[in-house]
Amino acid sequence: MSIRSSAPTSPPRLTQPVRAITSTLSARAAPPVPPASQTYEPFARAVLRRRLLHEILPPSALPVWISTIFWKTWNAGGISSLGVSNALAMPFLPSTLLVATFAWAFGVLPVIILRKSLFTAVPTPSASPSQRLKAALSKPSTVRALPVYILAAIFISISHVVFGRIFESDPHSSDYLGIFVKSKKHPYYLNGRFVFLFTAQVTIAVCFHFRNILLDRATVRWTQGQILQIDTISALFRRVVTVSATAFAFTTATFAAYILAFGLVRAVALPILFQVPLVSRLFRPFLGHFLRGRWSLVYLWRNRQLVWHAFLLGLTTVGGWEFAESLFDFKVQEPLAIAPRTADPLLTLIAGITSNDPYCVHFSYMELRTLAESDDAAASARRTTLFGDQKHNPTIWATLVRTSLLLLGKDYQVLLRRGALPPPPATPAPKPKSGGPVAPATPFIRKSVFRTTSSSPLHSVVESLAADGTVTQALEHSLDTTVAHLPDLFKSTGRPAPVAAVQKTVATVKAARPTLLEKIPTPSGLIPQKVQAATKELAQWWSRPRASRLADTTVPNRETDILVAEVLSRLVCASLTEDRYGVVQRDIPRILEALLAFLTALEDVQREIAVSDDAEEAARAIDVYSRPTDAMKEAVVRIVQTFGARLTAFRFPLRIAQKLQGFADYY
Repeated sequence: MSIRSSAPTSPPRLTQPVRAITSTLSARAAPPVPPASQTYEPFARAVLRRRLLHEILPPSALPVWISTIFWKTWNAGGISSLGVSNALAMPFLPSTLLVATFAWAFGVLPVIILRKSLFTAVPTPSASPSQRLKAALSKPSTVRALPVYILAAIFISISHVVFGRIFESDPHSSDYLGIFVKSKKHPYYLNGRFVFLFTAQVTIAVCFHFRNILLDRATVRWTQGQILQIDTISALFRRVVTVSATAFAFTTATFAAYILAFGLVRAVALPILFQVPLVSRLFRPFLGHFLRGRWSLVYLWRNRQLVWHAFLLGLTTVGGWEFAESLFDFKVQEPLAIAPRTADPLLTLIAGITSNDPYCVHFSYMELRTLAESDDAAASARRTTLFGDQKHNPTIWATLVRTSLLLLGKDYQVLLRRGALPPPPATPAPKPKSGGPVAPATPFIRKSVFRTTSSSPLHSVVESLAADGTVTQALEHSLDTTVAHLPDLFKSTGRPAPVAAVQKTVATVKAARPTLLEKIPTPSGLIPQKVQAATKELAQWWSRPRASRLADTTVPNRETDILVAEVLSRLVCASLTEDRYGVVQRDIPRILEALLAFLTALEDVQREIAVSDDAEEAARAIDVYSRPTDAMKEAVVRIVQTFGARLTAFRFPLRIAQKLQGFADYY
């Protein structure tokens, strides 16, 4: 029996190469802060969309519903004709709701949609009304907005006329606002009442758009010290009263100017236009009856019911527009609560300040201010996470500081340029041409290199006559010789008049010119002196730069700058106890330098304005600068009081150190 060896046998050879075991501990690049278009802006759009659908559109129908009740009562003959029960049921009748819905959908809703499309957070740089109008008209959106207002006013007028015919009490008055007059002889004559009413509505629409341009209403107006406000009954009542007063004043001024312009067109412009044959042939079948009679106050008094009707229609139109736009202005500046709706509120806010939309940037800093000034434990934990973040490259704090300082730096440069546009970038010098082969300096021959053939005798004679040839020169010499041998008596008849006599005549005409011009009546002499003075004053008002408007152009983003200064200063102060790794300390000198440089520029521009001749405008401009100046001072004082003597560990430029030393000595 054989015994098997217990020695181990050699293992078989591997047919595959040996591979290293993969590890999850390998270094990976930290992701950057995600862009605002993926984190903050979608939530902001959702909140603004909900606010538009639930807080702007439904309340904007309120004045339209009230005006519909008023006009239905007017067409029915008043409350006395309706009775108490019918008057109480009038607001809730299906016909009332139908008319109100039609007027709101075609008369007010387009205006709200237009405001939404024109909305911006960047104000229009302008120092006078003329500059603002010029800047607004240079935008295609402004020109396209005018037809929207005109069409909205026309639709309101159409709904008023059409539904007024349906619900009016007198069936014989259906032709009161018809398009054509009721005449068999002239069936195409336009009804004067219809023309007056519709042109009044169009004029009000144009003037309302012009007013919005001068107010720069497309730009959001941030209120001072914004807090979350909730509409109450008292606030809604105050808004209704304010809108009513504004609409009444605007409609009264516009309608008075319209009546004057309508009378001038009716009495002066129309007869002159009808002297043109083509214009007369085109418009006489429609407007020929307007040439009969004279436009006077007596004629206006006879049609006082039409004037009052058109004024009330314009008042209700302007009231609906003004209420909708004032409600839009109020709602777009209410703070947005975006951070609590997201999974990572801190990351969402930091991403929000990197947005290209100044509107989203402003609201992001508003929420960061709430985080920075809160004293609860949750806010403290979030600030600690902000300072100690290592999950992103660059970190959240580095992104916040860099974005904030860039924003302050851009606005600081705008302030130094006093609102002027930045200079164009310098064009690079052209590169010298590379040395190539040099052309040989051979003289250029500018004559024919071929032998010329002899020309015919006839051709030579023609050439000599056409040019200054020998024949021509001979003829000229013979003529001069003949004239030289003429007697002096015959020579004097060919000479020009003496120069002295001509000069005397010219001097006499020049001396009589002022006298003749004084006798000729000029257009300015026909205008009264008071009218000329008022026109001159109006032209000066229209083109005169305002110091307060100039201040607006130098600090266009002052409300955002105030928030940036407050956020940075509060976070720096909180870092003294909540920053575990000291990442904020390296950025304190840069933050203080940015705040003090901005403060110095603001103080310099206020000293320049203080010596202005117009004290009232200077005071308004200083009020514009006072809020960012106070915010920068408070931010610096907050840091100085928190750190105290610890600031001596940092190094600052000489100018900044001197400015900071003043704060340290005083506080």
